Amino acid sequence: MNITDRLRLQRATGPECKSLAMKVDGSITIGRGSDAGFVLENDGVSRQHARIDCATDGVTITDLDSTHGTMLNGARLEPQEATPLHDRDLVTIGPWTFVVRISGEPEETHIAPEPAPEEEKKDPYRTRNSVLLRLRADGSMDREMGWNEFARIYGPVIAGFARNAGVPPQEIDDVLQDVMLGFFRQAQSFEYDPARGRFRGYLKTVTLNSIRDRHRRKRPKVGLPEHFDPSSEDERLHATWDHEWTQHLLHRAMDKVKATVQPNTLEAFERYGVRGEPADSVARALGMSEASIRHAKMRIMHQLRDEVQRMRQAEG
Repeated sequence: MNITDRLRLQRATGPECKSLAMKVDGSITIGRGSDAGFVLENDGVSRQHARIDCATDGVTITDLDSTHGTMLNGARLEPQEATPLHDRDLVTIGPWTFVVRISGEPEETHIAPEPAPEEEKKDPYRTRNSVLLRLRADGSMDREMGWNEFARIYGPVIAGFARNAGVPPQEIDDVLQDVMLGFFRQAQSFEYDPARGRFRGYLKTVTLNSIRDRHRRKRPKVGLPEHFDPSSEDERLHATWDHEWTQHLLHRAMDKVKATVQPNTLEAFERYGVRGEPADSVARALGMSEASIRHAKMRIMHQLRDEVQRMRQAEG
């Protein structure tokens, strides 16, 4: 991101389109109409769909009574209500999902893993069955996890990123195993300084290296061109990784939030806040007031954001 930019929207999914870049004290309308500042040509986008306001003290997004709504981290925004945006949030408009990039967070540097010892490549199950992860600067993420837990938590992120980086479906499990081995072979020494890199950046680097190695090994067999490599500098790959990582955090956060709210509250959120059913019909179906339906949505959105923020602080 250009150092003069306050905000960028980077496409993670959807048709090809330009990124949106904004500086401080700016405001831009997103829509299908030619008079919009950021034009997205699709029938699922209203002519004046949403507006982003960018200031030194924060960035907000407002849905402009769009026909199909604007989604923030999987929940629909209330029309004409300015909602804060945060770094790595996901904004969905029509068929597009964008990753929000807001200046102020240091860019992560990456620590490249050492090649796997030949004996571990031959027999991966000789590797230790647990690995201790530490962030030494502040003591966060001081936890031990086993092979199955690592795969359960981070496997969907690795697999989703590999899929969007062009890895054939039949090779995604192999990439996942390569990445896991990259961590588990360093089980006794995996202690890193956050000043050198964040956990998510390290995991992305290991995944990207595994994908590159597979492309390189395939070149002589299938005639791939020399330049056929995913690039760590590619903006789309950065957006794809942040998209997968945020989705992974949101799913984990929702699992935790579900255990703390009443079934009616959760159903109100899913029907009104996610599916976009009218508040009055959801209220009648659940025997709640419309105000309670809207309150349930806002309560869960706030809980999700708090939980995601907690995980981001712990895991980078």
